[in-house]
Amino acid sequence: MATNSKLRVLDPTGQPTIVQQGMARRPDTLDGAVVGLLANHKLNSEPLLEAIYDVLSERFELGGRVAVNKGDASRPAAPEVLDGIAKEVDVIITANGD
Repeated sequence: MATNSKLRVLDPTGQPTIVQQGMARRPDTLDGAVVGLLANHKLNSEPLLEAIYDVLSERFELGGRVAVNKGDASRPAAPEVLDGIAKEVDVIITANGD
């Protein structure tokens, strides 16, 4: 038995958007710097960032820390999250907690 219906095939892949902005300016020292810790919500991302902060605090007189969890490992941080933390810190460290 033949049928005349058509099958529509959808391609779920998208085109990547790549923006090249160059490297961020590196500070001469971390002395006095407020360090941002941006976790990705995976199990070990926050402990890893805290351990990195502890090592840095042994080497530098840091000005403090601001810890933020972006809440979703599979998506970029929301612009308001990035804008908020950027206003509070001098440098930022992000981690993948796998």
